[in-house]
Amino acid sequence: MNDGKIIIDRIMAEADKEIEAFMLEGKREADAIMKAAEEKARREKESYRKKAEEEARKARAKEISGAEMEAKKAILQEKQDILEEIIAEAKKRLENLPDAEYAKVIGGMLERLDESQGKEIIVSAKDKARLADVVKEKGYVLSDETRDIDSGFVVKNGDIEYNYSFDAIIMVQKEEMQITAAKILF
Repeated sequence: MNDGKIIIDRIMAEADKEIEAFMLEGKREADAIMKAAEEKARREKESYRKKAEEEARKARAKEISGAEMEAKKAILQEKQDILEEIIAEAKKRLENLPDAEYAKVIGGMLERLDESQGKEIIVSAKDKARLADVVKEKGYVLSDETRDIDSGFVVKNGDIEYNYSFDAIIMVQKEEMQITAAKILF
């Protein structure tokens, strides 16, 4: 029976060794799987971190770009407002010139007219008296009609009228005046 016990003990010892080897191999495989999983998780975490940083960078750049665009719009609007004020002030000064200076300005405009446009000059009711002499002096006829204009005049040739009111001139010349003023001011 001793021999049977020795055989059983040897079988048990070999079984313990095999179990221990399986356990060791299982632990190694589990450690390798764990290490691979940890490495994969680390790579994915790094990838997500980089993606998050890139998205944050893009969002910051977009916000900065948007803010810069709004600032440029505000600056442009302010410049346009300033130019509008300058044009309005120039018109106001022209309209408020003393009678003699105003008549001189209108006389200069009449001198540059193309006579084929007509000879009849229409002005506002308030300008009729102060422009009568200059219109006659420049070889034109002051119409009995009046127009609702702040300043300047209208040339009438039959049914056709050419508007030389300061408002009409400013409207036509506005873009060119803005470019010139912008070069001087900005």
